Amino acid sequence: MKSLANILTHEALPKIFNREYSDNPTISAQKNLEGRTHYVEPSTLKWHGARILSALPVSDGAFFKIIETVNVEYTNKKRGYRAVVFDLFGTVIYHPKLEDTFTNKEKAEKAFYAWFDQFDEIGHYQYAISQTITRLNKEAQSLADILQSLGKKEEVTA
Repeated sequence: MKSLANILTHEALPKIFNREYSDNPTISAQKNLEGRTHYVEPSTLKWHGARILSALPVSDGAFFKIIETVNVEYTNKKRGYRAVVFDLFGTVIYHPKLEDTFTNKEKAEKAFYAWFDQFDEIGHYQYAISQTITRLNKEAQSLADILQSLGKKEEVTA
């Protein structure tokens, strides 16, 4: 059976994540997540006082995981560590709350893998892709309605 990443390598889907720029986790996260999410953009990181400590593809590139350290309180005296995971669409699928962050990178990593071992990767993408199909069908119908209002009849095929 094909791996999930191999199945997801299709022109209709965003490119799978890769290990480029792995020597600089911030740049790696920004390059891999560019156009998918604002989570790792410099202005967002600065606003939240976040620093990216590691950034790597997970499950052969089907997901992308960062380990970040963030300010846990407004005084900026206490920092917490957590993993954050994104799917190919840039959707955050794992993100512990500030009060659930860890005291070090290793604990954050361990908690992520405990969660990921129970995570239904295929089920996640089945749902995400079906939601995308629904959204695109609605958009196509809206465009067909506009086209018809402009005086041209066009069939919508799904």
